Amino acid sequence: MTHKELFGDAQWLTPDEECDGALFRSVFNAKKDSRAVITICGLGYFKLYINGIRVSDDEFVPAYTDYHDRPDMVLSYPLNDEWTYRIYCLKYDITKYIRDGENIIGIKVGSGMYHQTMRLAEGNMSYGNIKTCYVIDIDGEKIESDCKKTLYNKAYFVQSNLYYGEFLDYTNFDRKWNTDEAKLDGWKAPKPCAAPKSNYLIQECPADRVCEILKPELVKNFGDYSVYKIPKNITGYPVIRCTKQGEKVILECAEELSDDNNIDNISVGYNIQREIEIFITDEEEVYEPEFCWFGFQYFTLSNNAEPVEVKVIHSDCKVTSDFECSDETLNWYYKAFINTQLSNMHGSVPSDCPHRERLGYTGDGQLTCDAVMTEIDSKTFYKKWIMDIRDCQDKNTGHVQHTAPFCGGGGGPSGWGGAIIKVPYIYYRHYGDIDLLKTMYPCMLKYIEYMENHFENGIVVREEKQGWCLGDWCTPTQIKLPEAYVNTTYFIYLLKIAKKCAIALDEDYSRIDTLILSHMKAVILNYYDEETNSFLGDLQGANEFAYSSGLGNDEMRENTVKKYTYNTQFDTGIMGTDLLIGNLFERDCGDLAAELLANKNEFSFETMRKWGATTLWENWNGESSHSHPMFGSCTAYLFSYILGIRQKEFSVCYNKIVIAPVFAKCLDYAKGYITTEHGKISVSWKRDGSKIFVDIDLCEGVKAEFVYKEKTIPLKAGLNNIEL
Repeated sequence: MTHKELFGDAQWLTPDEECDGALFRSVFNAKKDSRAVITICGLGYFKLYINGIRVSDDEFVPAYTDYHDRPDMVLSYPLNDEWTYRIYCLKYDITKYIRDGENIIGIKVGSGMYHQTMRLAEGNMSYGNIKTCYVIDIDGEKIESDCKKTLYNKAYFVQSNLYYGEFLDYTNFDRKWNTDEAKLDGWKAPKPCAAPKSNYLIQECPADRVCEILKPELVKNFGDYSVYKIPKNITGYPVIRCTKQGEKVILECAEELSDDNNIDNISVGYNIQREIEIFITDEEEVYEPEFCWFGFQYFTLSNNAEPVEVKVIHSDCKVTSDFECSDETLNWYYKAFINTQLSNMHGSVPSDCPHRERLGYTGDGQLTCDAVMTEIDSKTFYKKWIMDIRDCQDKNTGHVQHTAPFCGGGGGPSGWGGAIIKVPYIYYRHYGDIDLLKTMYPCMLKYIEYMENHFENGIVVREEKQGWCLGDWCTPTQIKLPEAYVNTTYFIYLLKIAKKCAIALDEDYSRIDTLILSHMKAVILNYYDEETNSFLGDLQGANEFAYSSGLGNDEMRENTVKKYTYNTQFDTGIMGTDLLIGNLFERDCGDLAAELLANKNEFSFETMRKWGATTLWENWNGESSHSHPMFGSCTAYLFSYILGIRQKEFSVCYNKIVIAPVFAKCLDYAKGYITTEHGKISVSWKRDGSKIFVDIDLCEGVKAEFVYKEKTIPLKAGLNNIEL
C-alpha cells in the first residue's frame, strides 16, 4: 500500500531537533464504547498509550525492515545496489481504552534500527530522525496525526541506542505525561516531515514480547556494585528497583564472567551493553530499559539499586518440538540451539548474534532455517524475512546482500546470497506456500544470472569489487579451503535446489541442468586429485562440498568415513559441518554422524557444554560471541534421522513421510516430536536387549510408512507400536 492508502492525510511527526527518543501526545474527542481502531507506526520503535494505559504488550515494534532509501549511508566498502523497501505498521483495537470526551494519545518513540548513527564497524547507517504517524478510526470518523495538535518532549531520553545502551535521566520527569493531569511546561510542537517513500503494510509477523521471567542471583558484592547471574544466556533486560533517592544507577550486561567473578564483555567486542539511568525519584521506584535489549547471562548493578527480575524478550515464536536421548551432549545441543535461536529472533529477523551485530546475516539464516522451521513455530516469521531477502536484492544485477534487512556486514556470494534460493524452498517444504515460491522464483533466476557473471572458466572468482567473498567460516583451525572452491560447489548445491523449485512450479529447468553439469566439470578439472581420489585432500570437509554438488564416489565416501572414524571431531566450519553430518546420514553412515555430533573431543559441542555454555558459540574454541545459532543447523538431523521423521521427495507440509530412525550404536534410546501443518508427529525408540521398541504417534492428514532395512510397514493415525 501507499502511504495515502494506509494513512490518508495523516502527517509524519518528528522532533525539531535530532534525538534518540521522545514522547508525543495529543488530544482527541470520542464517546465511550465507540468502536475505535488505530493504525500507527513509530520509527524506529514505539510504545502506544491511551489515557495513560499502555496498548498491547508488543515490544520493539514495528518489525525491522529496509525502511526506505538512505542517501547519506556510509559503508566501509563500495555499494551501488538498488533495492526495494517496506515499512510495517501496527493496527490495534483501542475501543476499551476510550472514554467520553477528551482522550489522550501518548506515543514513546526510540531509535531502534532506524536512527542508527553509532555503528562504528560500518559507519553511518541511519535512515533519519525518529518519527511517528497514525490514524484513528472512530465509528468511521478519521482522526489523523497533525503537528498543530501534537506536542513532544525529549523527556528522559539522553541516549537510546540499540547497540550502546540507554542513558535515561528522570530528573523532574512527569509520570502523568500521557494523561489529562500532565504538566506541559517545556513541551513544544513537532515538525511535519515527508512520508517515507516505501511500501506500507500492516504487520502480520510476530512482535517481540516478554516470553519468560527469570530470577537473578547474587554472584559477588564488589562494594560499589554487585554482580548477578541468571540460569541461562538470554536476550532481554533486568528490571531494577531504586533503593536510594536521587542517585545515578549503572547497569551493565555481559555473557561471561572473568576469573574474579566480574563481568567480561570481551565476547561482544565494541558493544558494552550498558544501561545508565539517573534517578530523581521516590525510593522503591521500578525501572527498565525502554528501547534496547541485551544478550547476557550476567550483569552488574550499582549498589544503590537492586534487581527485581529479568525479562526474557524475543519474537513471540513458540517452541513446537522436543528431543531427548541417552546422550547428554545431544540433549544439551538441542536445548542450547533452541535457546540460541530464540535469542536471535527480534523484529522477525534471524540474527547472527544478539549483542555485537544483531543483523540478519543471510549466511547464518540459510544454514539454520530448516532446523528452525522444524523445531519452532516460525511460519509468519520466515515469510517476512524472505521478503527482507527479496528487498535487498539489487533490482538490476541480482546481487543479494549479506544481511537482510541490509545493514552492512560481510559474507560470500553462495553461502550468503544463496539464501534467496534455499530459504524459500525450505519454507515451501514445511508450509506448502506455492504462491510465495512463485513470487521468489524469478528472484532465484536473477541471482543465478548474477552469479554466472562472476565465474571464470566455471569457477566463482569474485563477488563485488573491493567487497567480501568468504567461503566457509569459523573452522576450528585457520581456514584453508579456497573461497572459490567453496562458492562454486555450494552454488551447484543451490542450483540443484533451484531445479526442485522449477519442478514444483512446472517450469523448464534445462538451463539449470546445463549449468550444473558445466560447473561440476570445472570443479573436477580444478580441484579433484585422482591419485588420492579426493577434492583438496578432503581438507576441512572439502569432500562434503563435492558430495553436496553431486560429485564423489563410493571409495571417496569410505575414505571420508575412515578419516572421521580415526579422528572423531569436527575440522569443519559453519557450512562444512552441516554438509558433513547431512551427507553421512544420507549415505547410511548414521552411526558415525551421531558419534560426531556427540563426540567428546576438543572440537565438539561437548566442549561448549563442559564449559557451562547454555547457548552455542561462534567458534569451536569459545572465541568471540557465545550466542551464535549457525552451528545449530544440524539439530534438524536429530529429528529427520535420529527420530527418522522425513518427508518423501516433493512432499510438502509432511503430507507424505517415512519414519526411518537411525538406531545409532552410541544411543540407548531417543524420543521427541515435531509439529507440522497437520499436527504433532511423535517418535520414541529404545533398546531392550537384542530388541528395539518403537512407538510412533501420528496426527491425521499424514500418509506415512515405517521403514527398517528391507521392511516397510504402513502407519495409521494415532499410536503405532513396532517391535524389531
